[in-house]
Amino acid sequence: MIVGHYEHDIWAKGGMASYIRRIASAQQALGHQVYYFSQRPSTGLSEGETPIIVPTETDLYQQAQALGVDILHLHCSVHEAPPNSLPAVRTLHEHQPYCPSGSRFLGRWQKPCDRTYSLHGCMWGRVVDRCGSVRPHKLQYDFQETWYEMETLAEIPVITVSHFLKAQMVRAGYAEEMIEVLHLMPPDVSEVAPMAMGGIPHFVFVGRIEASKGVEWLLRALRRVTVPVHLDIAGTGNQEAEMQRLCSNLGLDDRVTFHGWVEQSQVKDLIRGSRAVVFPSVWHEPGGTIAFESMVQGRPVVMSRVGGMPEVVLEGVNGVLTLPNDVMGLAGCIERLSLDGEFAQRMGTEGRRMATEKYALRIHMEKLMGLYGKTMRSKSVIGRAVDKSLELSICDF
Repeated sequence: MIVGHYEHDIWAKGGMASYIRRIASAQQALGHQVYYFSQRPSTGLSEGETPIIVPTETDLYQQAQALGVDILHLHCSVHEAPPNSLPAVRTLHEHQPYCPSGSRFLGRWQKPCDRTYSLHGCMWGRVVDRCGSVRPHKLQYDFQETWYEMETLAEIPVITVSHFLKAQMVRAGYAEEMIEVLHLMPPDVSEVAPMAMGGIPHFVFVGRIEASKGVEWLLRALRRVTVPVHLDIAGTGNQEAEMQRLCSNLGLDDRVTFHGWVEQSQVKDLIRGSRAVVFPSVWHEPGGTIAFESMVQGRPVVMSRVGGMPEVVLEGVNGVLTLPNDVMGLAGCIERLSLDGEFAQRMGTEGRRMATEKYALRIHMEKLMGLYGKTMRSKSVIGRAVDKSLELSICDF
């Protein structure tokens, strides 16, 4: 089978590029041919990763068909649906198809948005709730992007990374039968470092430092923790300087380390040295990858009950949950895991089991290749040779 992967900037740093690399590598290991398509060039790539530059979607579809692509996997929005002769699927990692701001986050109130999409309601949200920019150009662009999504996604089979995302799409009017759920998968970690039971417990935050990610809430909660702990913050963002000032104002400089942007290997080391990973988002996280990274390394997750993540992090099983912006609730979660290392270790062990069994790459690829085959058959362009290829892929992975 020939598979094409498309993203506007396919190798931009972040979780999207990591996900595309992992599934594409797995597809190549199964004997499938892979092409990468992007609007923007990239540098410093390994052999075989150089994308084919396609300035427009018309170029994308023409190039894919000229190369004999059997299935085009879209990882971003498109304004024009692929031709019927080119089977395609879209993995959805975000809220743009039913939220013009793409955040489902009410900036003025610092809480997640539960409004159903409507032109009037979402325009009100921009002006009153500050869920996005009110500059005329940006306002027009965002609403137009959601309109494009509603036009094109009605024709493209969609893979969502959580049941929450699927429910939001259905509530916004998308056809339920066109949407399949496929959770993300953890990275490959063959060995797990034992959890340290002595010394000061470390907790780790990994992500963008901005309002929706809950760093302010986390720092205020840390101020209420009455036992010795240390917080490692890995990431950058538009609130980085502000959060560093808040940290100093709260008297937490000796309990918090801001690491800035770190490479994946450093993220792994921070998690290995931690008691738990803290995921304090105050927006509806679609299906964040950091929870899977924590689980596969045998560390529990402390997180808020928002978006799709409570589907993966189960209370008292592989993590602990609290309501967003509940300062004392989050402080209590951190303090409990600090004092009860055995409880943290049990949850970490169960998280590791879930990551390597329920969310393993093998299982992910079986489902993904099955969805490819379903899409291709629906387009009536799949032959016996490709059917056989799909069958072998699923059995032999």
